Amino acid sequence: MRVRSAPASFAFSSFSATFALVLLNALTVGCASTQATTVRTAPGAARSGPVIEVAPVVVSPYSEEDFAAQFARARAFLEGGKPREAAALFERLAHLATVTSAPALPAIAPPCLLNAGIAHEELGDQVTAAERYRALLQEHPESEHARSALLRLARAAAYLERWSEVIGVAERLLARTDLALLEVVEARGARALGLVELDRVDEAAGEVARARDIIEEHRFGEAGKPPLELAQVSFALGEVRRRRSEAIRFQPLPADFAEALERRCQGLLDAQSAYTEAMRSLDARWSAMAGYRVGQLYRDLHRDLMQVTPPVSAASAEKKQLFEGAMRLRYRVLLEKGKKMMEGIVGMAARTGEGSAWVGRAREAQQEIAQALAEEQAALARLPYSEAELTAALAALKRP
Repeated sequence: MRVRSAPASFAFSSFSATFALVLLNALTVGCASTQATTVRTAPGAARSGPVIEVAPVVVSPYSEEDFAAQFARARAFLEGGKPREAAALFERLAHLATVTSAPALPAIAPPCLLNAGIAHEELGDQVTAAERYRALLQEHPESEHARSALLRLARAAAYLERWSEVIGVAERLLARTDLALLEVVEARGARALGLVELDRVDEAAGEVARARDIIEEHRFGEAGKPPLELAQVSFALGEVRRRRSEAIRFQPLPADFAEALERRCQGLLDAQSAYTEAMRSLDARWSAMAGYRVGQLYRDLHRDLMQVTPPVSAASAEKKQLFEGAMRLRYRVLLEKGKKMMEGIVGMAARTGEGSAWVGRAREAQQEIAQALAEEQAALARLPYSEAELTAALAALKRP
């Protein structure tokens, strides 16, 4: 998932006089090592005064104008489709701003770290991007760029499936008072997603409900493509519904199999509806995630149904074979639906260049489902019944 935004900026005029004065003083003192310098007299010489400890002074290779020019150059790299060059230059500027003795220069470090993170996102390196955002938040927690860093860190952590971190970052966002409404929605969606992936389903459901209240009250996403912030909420809702649906199992056989199957199928359709809403964002990553989950819903329902044991009435080997064949014939369509969804994800990834872990999972599932379909076909061919005979036996499945 990529959310493009303008790179962070910095006002250089705020430290012009201070920088020039400090740089002049630094040049007068000289360039010191990283350790304190001790001025001592020669052995045997008379001491004329106390030992002097000189604080280390780091002199920047850039003047104020140089910093402004280099920042603009790095920003041009980022906006011009050269994220690798942008990342390297922003990181160099952030380092120099941190170690230089000029008191005004550290203020440039936060936008440099933020922009470096954005550049790494553009390179597809979410791990390094997250590191830059964490550095900004740890070293400059009061920066005006902290909010943007938190939002981007929440996205990067979700991409990396670091769910505990997602929850923590989302809670830091929700504690702020300067979030826009859509940012509140995004933070609640992030917290909900982290919670549900850690099996805290009821808490996640409550967070989703709070986010959806805001969405409905302000009618976000009703016309045209919904804002990207809504995709996460819809996906989290799908996850809540999926987990609740898949809690309905058929082993051991429920007293009312038909009723249990109906509830499981309704839960599947409800989850699919939420995942489909996430796909409306037209974002490649959310589409891959949601599409994979829909395919998984059908695949897992088929798996659970194939574990259903024959009813007591199917006492003979012949009737057990008939039951097995009827189940395979009736529910084979679930595998076909799952396979079609996985194929769609793989095709979308080829068109868009999406390369998240969800695409890899879809490829693996596509192969697994194709193998399962081949095995189903072979199993049906081994049975001593025609398809017409098996179709007639399907009526038995409607009875408890």
